[in-house]
Amino acid sequence: MQRFISKKELVEKTGVSLGTINNKLEELPHIKWGNSRNARVLFPVNEIEKYFEDVSLKNKKSLDD
Repeated sequence: MQRFISKKELVEKTGVSLGTINNKLEELPHIKWGNSRNARVLFPVNEIEKYFEDVSLKNKKSLDD
């Protein structure tokens, strides 16, 4: 079974601000429970880890160029 974390947990684990998480929400893998503005948002741990690995590699490559 896949594990999910909340926005608060993502902020704690990454050190990224809640504002940044909200601004990047469209590109972060997530599941939104409901259609309301304050619906709960959950992030699949495996996909979030892969996302950050890909971003890190992309940033490293651009620094090496």
